[in-house]
Amino acid sequence: MPHETDFDRNWALTDNYEQGPRWFIPGYDASHAMAAVLLRDRIGDRGRILVTGAGGGVELAVFARECRGWTFTGVDPSVEMLRQAKVKLEAAGAANRVSWVQGAVENAPKAPFDAATAFLALHFIPDDGRRLGTLRETHARLKPGAPFLMINGCADRNSAHFEDDLRVYTAFARRNGAPANVIDLAVSNLRESVFFVPPEREEALLAQAGFRDVRLFYRGLWIAGWIARC
Repeated sequence: MPHETDFDRNWALTDNYEQGPRWFIPGYDASHAMAAVLLRDRIGDRGRILVTGAGGGVELAVFARECRGWTFTGVDPSVEMLRQAKVKLEAAGAANRVSWVQGAVENAPKAPFDAATAFLALHFIPDDGRRLGTLRETHARLKPGAPFLMINGCADRNSAHFEDDLRVYTAFARRNGAPANVIDLAVSNLRESVFFVPPEREEALLAQAGFRDVRLFYRGLWIAGWIARC
């Protein structure tokens, strides 16, 4: 996972963390709802779920509402984002179902989990062996057959389409009312601090880490989500 200050610079685009992704990502809420449905379909009404990039608590709150029989370990490098997540889960009445880890997935307990998620987190990790290492650490913490759901920004910076995609991404945020300074910061972060890989590379990394049955379940512009099995 990225260093805390890198994470804060990249995604704390607004004092209200929840609003930022909704400005920029089509179907942001629908992606979380679909993930909750898929998790319930795969693990039923009981399960222990590892949530990487849990800061802010958005997906955790959705999952906690989906099923009272699920418990969670939330992992994030940012102290401030974990603080926000704790507040959100307390407001949802689910604080007693979450344990927190400040750090990376390798700092999480090794006892096997029934499922794991990593939403808008792994694209902050370079594809220089570290991202594959994070996926392998996740795989090592899952029961055989357990589902893993991942959402990342995916792109090829060398593609002729990259600038077109970036222009549409900013136009979507502008249409949704994102302030110009927030859009400028987001574009700067995308160019300098997000480690994009193309979708086919994401799938190859999942396979290298030991995951199988990799399937796309969500796409919004250049944001894509996969479900795979351990």
